[in-house]
Amino acid sequence: MPIHENTPVPSVQGQGGLPVGTPIRSFVLTDPSSPGMACQVATLGATLTHLWVPDRSFKADGDRDEHGILTSTRDVVLGFDDLNAYRQGYDPYFGASVGRVANRISNGRFTLKPFTMADTVYTLDQNNGPNALHGGKQGFSSRNWSLSPSDAVSNSPGTSLRLSLVSEDLDQGYPGRIIVYCTYTLRDHCLDIVYEAHLDDETTEATIVNLTNHSYFNLDGLPSNSRLNSILDHELEMVNIRAFLELDDTSIPTGRLNSVASVPSMDFRVPKQIREHILETPNGGTGYDHFFVSQDAWGASERYTLNKITPLTRPIVQAKVFSPSSGIQMTMSTTEPGFQLYTNNHNNVGRNRIDERTATTPKGRYVGKAYKGFPMYSGLCLETSRFPDAINQLEGGFQVFLARGEKYYSKTTFAFSTRS
Repeated sequence: MPIHENTPVPSVQGQGGLPVGTPIRSFVLTDPSSPGMACQVATLGATLTHLWVPDRSFKADGDRDEHGILTSTRDVVLGFDDLNAYRQGYDPYFGASVGRVANRISNGRFTLKPFTMADTVYTLDQNNGPNALHGGKQGFSSRNWSLSPSDAVSNSPGTSLRLSLVSEDLDQGYPGRIIVYCTYTLRDHCLDIVYEAHLDDETTEATIVNLTNHSYFNLDGLPSNSRLNSILDHELEMVNIRAFLELDDTSIPTGRLNSVASVPSMDFRVPKQIREHILETPNGGTGYDHFFVSQDAWGASERYTLNKITPLTRPIVQAKVFSPSSGIQMTMSTTEPGFQLYTNNHNNVGRNRIDERTATTPKGRYVGKAYKGFPMYSGLCLETSRFPDAINQLEGGFQVFLARGEKYYSKTTFAFSTRS
Protein backbone atom coordinates (compact mmCIF):
# COMPACT_ATOMS: atom_id res chain seq x y z
CA MET A 1 0.00 0.00 0.00
CA PRO A 2 1.14 3.60 -0.59
CA ILE A 3 4.06 4.72 1.57
CA HIS A 4 6.34 7.52 0.39
CA GLU A 5 9.69 8.11 2.09
CA ASN A 6 10.92 11.70 2.22
CA THR A 7 14.57 12.67 1.99
CA PRO A 8 16.17 11.97 5.40
CA VAL A 9 17.06 15.04 7.48
CA PRO A 10 20.34 15.06 9.48
CA SER A 11 19.81 15.76 13.17
CA VAL A 12 21.20 18.96 14.67
CA GLN A 13 22.77 19.88 17.99
CA GLY A 14 20.61 19.12 21.03
CA GLN A 15 17.96 17.23 19.11
CA GLY A 16 16.74 14.48 21.40
CA GLY A 17 20.30 13.66 22.45
CA LEU A 18 21.07 12.19 19.01
CA PRO A 19 24.59 12.50 17.62
CA VAL A 20 24.70 15.41 15.17
CA GLY A 21 24.09 14.19 11.64
CA THR A 22 21.95 11.17 12.55
CA PRO A 23 19.52 10.61 9.65
CA ILE A 24 15.91 11.23 10.71
CA ARG A 25 13.63 9.42 8.29
CA SER A 26 10.00 10.29 7.63
CA PHE A 27 7.22 8.58 5.72
CA VAL A 28 3.88 9.70 4.29
CA LEU A 29 1.07 7.13 4.43
CA THR A 30 -2.05 7.14 2.26
CA ASP A 31 -4.63 4.44 1.61
CA PRO A 32 -7.32 3.98 -1.09
CA SER A 33 -9.94 3.38 1.61
CA SER A 34 -9.37 6.90 2.99
CA PRO A 35 -9.58 9.51 0.21
CA GLY A 36 -8.27 12.87 1.34
CA MET A 37 -6.54 11.43 4.40
CA ALA A 38 -2.79 11.07 4.93
CA CYS A 39 -0.28 11.10 7.75
CA GLN A 40 3.46 11.59 8.16
CA VAL A 41 5.54 9.70 10.71
CA ALA A 42 9.16 10.41 11.68
CA THR A 43 11.60 7.89 13.13
CA LEU A 44 12.68 10.35 15.84
CA GLY A 45 10.39 9.40 18.71
CA ALA A 46 8.15 7.36 16.36
CA THR A 47 6.44 10.73 16.02
CA LEU A 48 3.20 11.58 14.23
CA THR A 49 4.24 14.88 12.64
CA HIS A 50 1.22 15.47 10.35
CA LEU A 51 -2.30 14.10 10.06
CA TRP A 52 -4.36 15.43 7.15
CA VAL A 53 -8.11 14.74 7.21
CA PRO A 54 -10.99 16.02 5.05
CA ASP A 55 -13.08 18.94 6.31
CA ARG A 56 -16.76 19.48 5.52
CA SER A 57 -15.85 21.21 2.22
CA PHE A 58 -13.81 18.25 0.97
CA LYS A 59 -13.77 17.56 -2.78
CA ALA A 60 -11.91 14.51 -4.03
CA ASP A 61 -11.04 16.30 -7.29
CA GLY A 62 -9.95 19.55 -5.60
CA ASP A 63 -6.63 21.42 -5.72
CA ARG A 64 -3.51 19.83 -4.29
CA ASP A 65 -0.41 21.38 -2.73
CA GLU A 66 3.17 20.59 -3.76
CA HIS A 67 3.08 17.38 -1.71
CA GLY A 68 -0.03 16.10 -3.45
CA ILE A 69 -2.19 16.73 -0.36
CA LEU A 70 -5.67 18.01 -1.17
CA THR A 71 -6.15 21.59 0.03
CA SER A 72 -9.64 20.82 1.33
CA THR A 73 -8.00 18.64 3.98
CA ARG A 74 -6.63 19.95 7.25
CA ASP A 75 -3.55 18.98 9.23
CA VAL A 76 -5.04 18.39 12.68
CA VAL A 77 -1.96 17.79 14.86
CA LEU A 78 0.36 20.40 16.33
CA GLY A 79 4.01 20.15 15.38
CA PHE A 80 6.50 21.37 12.82
CA ASP A 81 7.16 21.08 9.10
CA ASP A 82 10.88 21.26 9.94
CA LEU A 83 11.99 17.91 11.41
CA ASN A 84 14.91 19.62 13.13
CA ALA A 85 12.45 21.47 15.37
CA TYR A 86 11.39 18.22 17.08
CA ARG A 87 12.76 17.21 20.51
CA GLN A 88 14.36 20.57 21.07
CA GLY A 89 13.85 22.27 24.41
CA TYR A 90 10.68 24.04 23.28
CA ASP A 91 8.99 20.86 21.95
CA PRO A 92 6.42 19.51 24.46
CA TYR A 93 6.42 15.93 23.10
CA PHE A 94 4.49 16.92 19.94
CA GLY A 95 3.23 13.67 18.36
CA ALA A 96 5.75 11.53 20.23
CA SER A 97 5.64 7.93 21.36
CA VAL A 98 6.47 8.22 25.05
CA GLY A 99 7.83 5.55 27.40
CA ARG A 100 9.16 3.33 28.85
CA VAL A 101 6.44 4.53 31.22
CA ALA A 102 4.12 7.35 30.14
CA ASN A 103 2.80 9.96 32.57
CA ARG A 104 4.22 10.26 36.10
CA ILE A 105 5.91 8.00 38.63
CA SER A 106 5.92 9.45 42.13
CA ASN A 107 9.28 10.60 43.48
CA GLY A 108 11.00 8.97 40.50
CA ARG A 109 11.25 5.57 42.20
CA PHE A 110 9.52 2.21 42.38
CA THR A 111 9.95 -1.42 43.39
CA LEU A 112 8.56 -4.56 41.77
CA LYS A 113 7.38 -5.99 45.09
CA PRO A 114 5.00 -7.73 45.68
CA PHE A 115 5.04 -9.03 42.07
CA THR A 116 8.54 -10.43 42.53
CA MET A 117 10.56 -11.37 45.59
CA ALA A 118 13.20 -8.75 44.82
CA ASP A 119 13.15 -5.59 46.91
CA THR A 120 15.37 -3.48 44.63
CA VAL A 121 14.39 0.18 44.50
CA TYR A 122 14.72 1.56 40.98
CA THR A 123 15.59 5.26 40.73
CA LEU A 124 14.53 7.35 37.72
CA ASP A 125 15.02 10.87 36.38
CA GLN A 126 12.99 13.39 38.39
CA ASN A 127 12.22 15.53 35.36
CA ASN A 128 8.83 16.86 36.49
CA GLY A 129 9.24 18.36 39.93
CA PRO A 130 9.82 15.45 42.33
CA ASN A 131 8.42 12.93 39.83
CA ALA A 132 9.54 11.05 36.74
CA LEU A 133 7.63 11.99 33.58
CA HIS A 134 7.24 10.16 30.25
CA GLY A 135 10.19 7.82 30.67
CA GLY A 136 12.83 10.37 31.64
CA LYS A 137 15.02 12.95 29.99
CA GLN A 138 16.08 10.52 27.25
CA GLY A 139 12.92 8.44 27.02
CA PHE A 140 11.55 6.75 23.93
CA SER A 141 10.39 10.09 22.50
CA SER A 142 14.05 11.13 22.12
CA ARG A 143 15.26 7.96 20.38
CA ASN A 144 15.63 7.35 16.68
CA TRP A 145 13.44 4.28 16.04
CA SER A 146 14.21 1.76 13.30
CA LEU A 147 12.02 0.75 10.39
CA SER A 148 10.78 -2.75 11.16
CA PRO A 149 9.83 -5.46 8.64
CA SER A 150 6.13 -5.23 7.88
CA ASP A 151 5.52 -9.01 7.89
CA ALA A 152 3.59 -8.76 11.15
CA VAL A 153 1.06 -6.35 9.62
CA SER A 154 1.12 -7.40 5.96
CA ASN A 155 -2.24 -9.13 6.18
CA SER A 156 -3.98 -6.26 7.96
CA PRO A 157 -6.27 -3.89 6.04
CA GLY A 158 -4.98 -0.43 5.25
CA THR A 159 -1.48 1.02 4.96
CA SER A 160 0.87 0.27 7.88
CA LEU A 161 4.25 1.53 9.01
CA ARG A 162 5.98 -0.46 11.76
CA LEU A 163 8.87 0.95 13.81
CA SER A 164 10.94 -0.74 16.51
CA LEU A 165 13.20 0.22 19.38
CA VAL A 166 15.49 -1.67 21.75
CA SER A 167 15.65 -0.35 25.30
CA GLU A 168 18.52 -1.85 27.26
CA ASP A 169 18.55 -2.98 30.89
CA LEU A 170 18.53 0.04 33.25
CA ASP A 171 17.85 2.42 30.37
CA GLN A 172 16.74 5.59 32.21
CA GLY A 173 16.70 3.43 35.35
CA TYR A 174 14.17 0.79 34.23
CA PRO A 175 15.06 -2.90 34.64
CA GLY A 176 15.26 -5.35 31.75
CA ARG A 177 16.08 -5.23 28.07
CA ILE A 178 12.87 -4.82 26.09
CA ILE A 179 11.94 -4.66 22.43
CA VAL A 180 9.17 -2.22 21.55
CA TYR A 181 7.09 -1.88 18.39
CA CYS A 182 4.95 1.01 17.23
CA THR A 183 2.63 0.46 14.25
CA TYR A 184 0.70 3.24 12.50
CA THR A 185 -2.12 2.06 10.22
CA LEU A 186 -4.24 4.27 7.97
CA ARG A 187 -7.55 2.71 6.90
CA ASP A 188 -11.22 3.63 6.46
CA HIS A 189 -10.62 7.25 7.57
CA CYS A 190 -9.09 5.95 10.79
CA LEU A 191 -5.59 6.09 12.23
CA ASP A 192 -4.70 3.09 14.40
CA ILE A 193 -1.72 3.31 16.74
CA VAL A 194 -0.57 0.00 18.23
CA TYR A 195 2.19 -0.45 20.80
CA GLU A 196 3.71 -3.83 21.63
CA ALA A 197 6.58 -4.78 23.92
CA HIS A 198 8.25 -7.81 25.46
CA LEU A 199 11.27 -8.55 27.61
CA ASP A 200 14.28 -9.78 25.67
CA ASP A 201 16.40 -10.58 28.67
CA GLU A 202 16.95 -14.02 30.22
CA THR A 203 18.34 -12.53 33.44
CA THR A 204 15.51 -10.10 34.25
CA GLU A 205 12.31 -11.48 35.72
CA ALA A 206 10.08 -8.44 35.11
CA THR A 207 9.82 -4.74 34.33
CA ILE A 208 7.12 -2.11 33.87
CA VAL A 209 5.77 -0.70 30.59
CA ASN A 210 3.12 1.94 29.83
CA LEU A 211 3.20 3.58 26.38
CA THR A 212 1.15 6.31 24.74
CA ASN A 213 1.09 8.70 21.81
CA HIS A 214 1.37 12.37 22.76
CA SER A 215 -0.27 14.07 19.77
CA TYR A 216 -1.86 17.47 20.29
CA PHE A 217 -5.03 17.77 18.21
CA ASN A 218 -6.56 20.93 16.80
CA LEU A 219 -9.44 20.04 14.48
CA ASP A 220 -9.55 23.54 12.98
CA GLY A 221 -6.39 22.49 11.17
CA LEU A 222 -2.90 23.93 10.80
CA PRO A 223 -1.68 26.36 9.68
CA SER A 224 -4.80 27.78 11.25
CA ASN A 225 -6.60 31.07 10.74
CA SER A 226 -8.67 30.49 13.88
CA ARG A 227 -8.36 32.80 16.83
CA LEU A 228 -5.03 31.97 18.51
CA ASN A 229 -5.22 28.42 17.12
CA SER A 230 -7.46 27.72 20.12
CA ILE A 231 -9.34 24.49 20.90
CA LEU A 232 -11.58 26.27 23.41
CA ASP A 233 -14.51 26.21 20.97
CA HIS A 234 -14.09 22.49 20.29
CA GLU A 235 -16.88 20.33 21.67
CA LEU A 236 -15.88 17.33 23.78
CA GLU A 237 -18.00 14.35 24.73
CA MET A 238 -16.77 11.50 26.92
CA VAL A 239 -18.29 8.09 26.33
CA ASN A 240 -18.13 5.25 28.87
CA ILE A 241 -16.40 7.62 31.29
CA ARG A 242 -17.76 7.94 34.82
CA ALA A 243 -14.77 8.89 36.96
CA PHE A 244 -11.43 10.66 37.10
CA LEU A 245 -8.37 10.17 39.29
CA GLU A 246 -7.99 12.55 42.19
CA LEU A 247 -4.50 14.10 42.18
CA ASP A 248 -2.16 15.50 44.79
CA ASP A 249 -0.40 18.83 44.30
CA THR A 250 2.32 17.20 42.14
CA SER A 251 -0.25 15.52 39.82
CA ILE A 252 0.19 12.05 41.33
CA PRO A 253 -3.02 10.03 41.92
CA THR A 254 -4.05 9.82 45.56
CA GLY A 255 -5.68 6.41 45.06
CA ARG A 256 -9.19 7.83 45.04
CA LEU A 257 -11.51 7.87 42.01
CA ASN A 258 -14.05 10.69 41.90
CA SER A 259 -17.33 10.53 40.03
CA VAL A 260 -17.57 13.06 37.20
CA ALA A 261 -21.21 13.63 38.20
CA SER A 262 -20.06 15.42 41.35
CA VAL A 263 -17.69 17.87 39.61
CA PRO A 264 -19.30 19.90 36.75
CA SER A 265 -15.97 20.89 35.21
CA MET A 266 -15.07 17.19 34.77
CA ASP A 267 -18.44 16.01 33.46
CA PHE A 268 -18.44 15.60 29.66
CA ARG A 269 -21.09 12.90 29.47
CA VAL A 270 -23.09 15.47 27.47
CA PRO A 271 -21.09 17.31 24.77
CA LYS A 272 -19.93 20.80 25.70
CA GLN A 273 -17.30 23.32 24.67
CA ILE A 274 -13.94 22.89 26.33
CA ARG A 275 -13.93 26.56 27.35
CA GLU A 276 -17.05 26.14 29.51
CA HIS A 277 -15.29 25.07 32.72
CA ILE A 278 -11.61 25.11 31.78
CA LEU A 279 -10.72 27.57 34.56
CA GLU A 280 -12.66 25.61 37.17
CA THR A 281 -10.77 22.32 37.04
CA PRO A 282 -9.42 20.61 40.18
CA ASN A 283 -5.76 21.18 41.06
CA GLY A 284 -5.40 24.81 40.12
CA GLY A 285 -8.10 25.69 37.64
CA THR A 286 -5.73 26.45 34.73
CA GLY A 287 -6.93 23.74 32.37
CA TYR A 288 -7.22 19.99 32.01
CA ASP A 289 -4.33 17.68 32.89
CA HIS A 290 -6.32 14.82 34.40
CA PHE A 291 -6.77 11.09 33.91
CA PHE A 292 -10.31 9.96 33.07
CA VAL A 293 -11.25 6.35 33.77
CA SER A 294 -13.35 4.15 31.51
CA GLN A 295 -16.39 2.59 33.17
CA ASP A 296 -16.01 -0.45 30.92
CA ALA A 297 -12.51 -1.02 32.25
CA TRP A 298 -13.95 -2.69 35.31
CA GLY A 299 -17.45 -3.64 34.17
CA ALA A 300 -20.67 -2.20 35.60
CA SER A 301 -19.48 -1.69 39.15
CA GLU A 302 -19.87 1.81 40.57
CA ARG A 303 -17.30 1.04 43.26
CA TYR A 304 -14.32 3.09 42.12
CA THR A 305 -11.39 1.14 43.55
CA LEU A 306 -8.05 0.68 41.84
CA ASN A 307 -8.03 -3.09 42.12
CA LYS A 308 -11.15 -3.28 39.93
CA ILE A 309 -9.41 -1.75 36.93
CA THR A 310 -8.14 -4.12 34.22
CA PRO A 311 -6.75 -3.35 30.75
CA LEU A 312 -9.27 -4.08 28.02
CA THR A 313 -8.85 -6.63 25.26
CA ARG A 314 -10.88 -4.71 22.67
CA PRO A 315 -11.06 -0.97 21.91
CA ILE A 316 -14.09 0.91 23.20
CA VAL A 317 -15.10 4.49 22.40
CA GLN A 318 -14.04 6.89 25.14
CA ALA A 319 -14.10 10.39 23.60
CA LYS A 320 -15.52 12.41 20.72
CA VAL A 321 -14.19 15.84 19.70
CA PHE A 322 -15.86 18.17 17.20
CA SER A 323 -14.77 21.45 15.58
CA PRO A 324 -17.70 23.67 14.56
CA SER A 325 -15.29 25.63 12.35
CA SER A 326 -14.05 22.76 10.14
CA GLY A 327 -16.88 20.28 10.67
CA ILE A 328 -14.32 17.60 11.56
CA GLN A 329 -15.27 15.08 14.22
CA MET A 330 -12.73 12.75 15.83
CA THR A 331 -13.82 9.64 17.73
CA MET A 332 -11.23 7.99 19.97
CA SER A 333 -11.46 4.34 21.00
CA THR A 334 -8.85 2.38 22.90
CA THR A 335 -7.98 -0.85 24.67
CA GLU A 336 -6.68 1.18 27.61
CA PRO A 337 -8.50 1.79 30.93
CA GLY A 338 -8.55 5.54 30.42
CA PHE A 339 -6.77 8.60 29.08
CA GLN A 340 -5.05 11.78 30.20
CA LEU A 341 -6.84 14.86 28.87
CA TYR A 342 -4.32 17.69 28.50
CA THR A 343 -5.25 21.07 27.02
CA ASN A 344 -1.76 22.56 26.56
CA ASN A 345 -2.05 24.63 29.72
CA HIS A 346 1.61 25.43 30.22
CA ASN A 347 3.33 25.45 26.82
CA ASN A 348 3.70 28.59 24.75
CA VAL A 349 5.77 27.64 21.72
CA GLY A 350 7.11 30.72 19.94
CA ARG A 351 6.58 31.82 16.36
CA ASN A 352 8.17 30.76 13.07
CA ARG A 353 11.86 31.02 14.04
CA ILE A 354 11.58 27.42 15.26
CA ASP A 355 9.97 26.13 12.06
CA GLU A 356 11.55 27.80 9.07
CA ARG A 357 10.42 25.60 6.22
CA THR A 358 8.78 27.76 3.53
CA ALA A 359 5.98 26.42 1.34
CA THR A 360 3.78 27.77 -1.42
CA THR A 361 0.40 26.11 -1.90
CA PRO A 362 -2.73 26.92 -3.91
CA LYS A 363 -3.94 28.66 -0.75
CA GLY A 364 -0.87 30.92 -0.57
CA ARG A 365 2.57 31.06 1.02
CA TYR A 366 3.41 30.27 4.62
CA VAL A 367 6.42 29.61 6.82
CA GLY A 368 6.15 26.30 8.67
CA LYS A 369 2.98 25.02 10.24
CA ALA A 370 4.11 26.69 13.47
CA TYR A 371 4.24 30.09 11.78
CA LYS A 372 1.87 31.55 14.38
CA GLY A 373 3.35 29.57 17.25
CA PHE A 374 1.36 27.39 19.62
CA PRO A 375 0.06 29.28 22.65
CA MET A 376 -1.85 27.87 25.62
CA TYR A 377 -4.99 25.92 24.70
CA SER A 378 -3.87 25.53 21.07
CA GLY A 379 -4.25 21.75 21.16
CA LEU A 380 -5.57 18.89 23.25
CA CYS A 381 -4.09 15.49 24.01
CA LEU A 382 -5.95 12.25 24.62
CA GLU A 383 -3.10 10.19 26.07
CA THR A 384 -4.51 6.67 26.31
CA SER A 385 -2.66 4.46 28.78
CA ARG A 386 -2.70 2.50 32.02
CA PHE A 387 -3.01 4.53 35.22
CA PRO A 388 -0.36 7.13 36.12
CA ASP A 389 1.98 5.90 38.88
CA ALA A 390 0.22 2.52 38.71
CA ILE A 391 3.24 0.62 40.04
CA ASN A 392 3.02 2.60 43.30
CA GLN A 393 -0.79 2.65 43.59
CA LEU A 394 -2.15 -0.01 45.93
CA GLU A 395 -3.20 -2.95 43.72
CA GLY A 396 -2.84 -0.99 40.47
CA GLY A 397 0.68 -2.12 39.65
CA PHE A 398 -0.50 -5.14 37.66
CA GLN A 399 -1.59 -2.75 34.90
CA VAL A 400 2.03 -1.95 34.00
CA PHE A 401 3.84 -5.04 35.29
CA LEU A 402 5.41 -7.09 32.47
CA ALA A 403 6.96 -10.47 33.28
CA ARG A 404 9.33 -12.44 31.10
CA GLY A 405 7.31 -14.34 28.49
CA GLU A 406 4.39 -11.87 28.58
CA LYS A 407 3.51 -9.36 25.88
CA TYR A 408 2.39 -5.78 26.33
CA TYR A 409 -0.27 -4.61 23.86
CA SER A 410 -2.12 -1.33 23.41
CA LYS A 411 -4.30 -0.12 20.55
CA THR A 412 -5.89 3.30 20.06
CA THR A 413 -7.96 4.35 17.05
CA PHE A 414 -8.73 7.90 15.96
CA ALA A 415 -11.67 7.83 13.52
CA PHE A 416 -12.55 10.92 11.46
CA SER A 417 -15.81 12.10 9.91
CA THR A 418 -17.53 15.41 9.14
CA ARG A 419 -20.86 16.93 10.08
CA SER A 420 -22.59 20.29 9.94
